[in-house]
Parts: sequence; C-alpha cells; structure tokens
Amino acid sequence: MQIRPLQRPDLAQVRPLLDLAVGDKTHFSYPRFYKINDIFRELEYSIEFMATQTLVAEENGKLEALATYFWDDDEKYIQTTLLVIKNKDIEVFEKLISHIKNDRKDYRLDLGLSHTCWLNDEEYFKDKAQIIDYSHVLEAKNISQKTEEIKRIGVLSKEDFQKYQAFHDKFAKDMYYNSKNLLRDFDRFRVFVKEDKGELVGSLLVKIYGENPCKSEIFGIFVGENQDKSKICDELLKAMTNSLIDEFGKISTIKYFVEVDKKIELKIALANGFENLDTYILYKI
Repeated sequence: MQIRPLQRPDLAQVRPLLDLAVGDKTHFSYPRFYKINDIFRELEYSIEFMATQTLVAEENGKLEALATYFWDDDEKYIQTTLLVIKNKDIEVFEKLISHIKNDRKDYRLDLGLSHTCWLNDEEYFKDKAQIIDYSHVLEAKNISQKTEEIKRIGVLSKEDFQKYQAFHDKFAKDMYYNSKNLLRDFDRFRVFVKEDKGELVGSLLVKIYGENPCKSEIFGIFVGENQDKSKICDELLKAMTNSLIDEFGKISTIKYFVEVDKKIELKIALANGFENLDTYILYKI
C-alpha cells in the first residue's frame, strides 16, 4: 500500500470514499460535510494551496482511504478536516497518521470524530489518542429576533480588546482562540460582553463564516464566578441573535459545541432554539 499526496486525476476515483464520509455514520469525522460538492471543493483547495494537504492510501490502483489536514507553523499544530478509510482498517489509519506527522514530529495532531465513528472502538486507537474535548453538537436554523429587552450587553470593539483580554483568558487560555489568536482573527468574530456595575461578568464569542444569510459558530460562552449562569447565558444568546439579525438580515445557521458536562449551557441553548445533532470527540495524537 502506498501513502501519497492526492493529485488532480485522483478526483475521478474518490466518489466511493466521499459517499461514506457523508452517508455512513460509522465514518463521520469533523468538521462534518453534508454535501459531496463541498468535499470536492475541500480536496481541490488542498491540491492548490499551501498549509493544507490531502493524503490517499492506494492499493492495486484503487484508493482505499484519504485524509485531509492543515497545519499552523506558529502554533505547531495539525488538524484533520476529513478522514475516511473504506474498510475500517486500523493499519491504514496508522500509516496515514505516521505520514502526516513525519515532517512535523513535534507538532500536535488533533482529530475530530463523531461518537458513531468506528475508530472510537479500536483498542489501538484508544491507547494512542487522548480525548481533549467531548461535546454536544448543537445547531440552530432560521432563528427569529427575540422580543425581550436585553440590558448591559454590547459588542466588543477592537479598541477595547485590551480591557477584555484578562477576562477571556481566565476561561480560554488553553483554547486555540485564546486572546492572542482571537485578536489576530478579531474581524471574523463578534464578541458580546455583559457588564454589571462596570465589571465584566460574561462574554460570548461567535465566528462569522458567511453572510447573506449569516452562517456562524459559537466558540464559547464565559460567565464569571458567583454569577447567575443561566440568566447570563440566556441574555448573551438572545443579544447575539438580535445583533446578528440586525447586521446581516437573516441567520441561516449557528453551530455551537457544548461540553457534555456543561448542563446549564446545554439547557439554555436548547431553550433558545438549538437542536442536539451529534456528539463530538476531539482527540490529540
């Protein structure tokens, strides 16, 4: 079996693998793809651009697996964006991962899977991989504006980021979007902050992926100690919804990954129109 980079002629052979990626829950990885055309775009992007690549496993002229990933040299970090192995062969998985890490041995490799993926039950995989995130996958679609009046919540400006930084890192210093990386990508986010008597007591980060209509993902809701978490989470979600509708006119989808042990956040999100679609497991290898 040969592990090699995907080439443009291979695109004519990948359809059976892509059918598994979108249609067979035992092959679901993250980020999830729901349309074959979206995966083709991802594969073409990985052929054309730097800092992203797709590897294929080929045997007897047939493609048995593929893995797409990107890397960040500053963070020494690799993240898979698609993984599908036709025959659920753990040895093929091992070869793909070994090849990915070969040129970046000191980089951390993160792999996101649905809880339904076959790899979760493989002893070899469980011995090598460490769970670093275990979350409900929530989604809200076509949300309407909230009628309740929300007070003392505003959208953070870049000029005021320094005042917010310490509060953010109390909760997010170990996340990818710590204050350093959040500031770098600030224009792609809307950060909602709640104050009480001049003190920051809560915040919500939402990343904008598309406009007209808006597509977005919540990357965290943070509430200070000794605060009413239920009330503040609810207010932040409602304020975010109203603000995004004011800005973009319509919200198509909002994704929100809620850690499984965060019962209050889950309850409030479900009460605000989110649906629980899946359970996401992020591994570090």
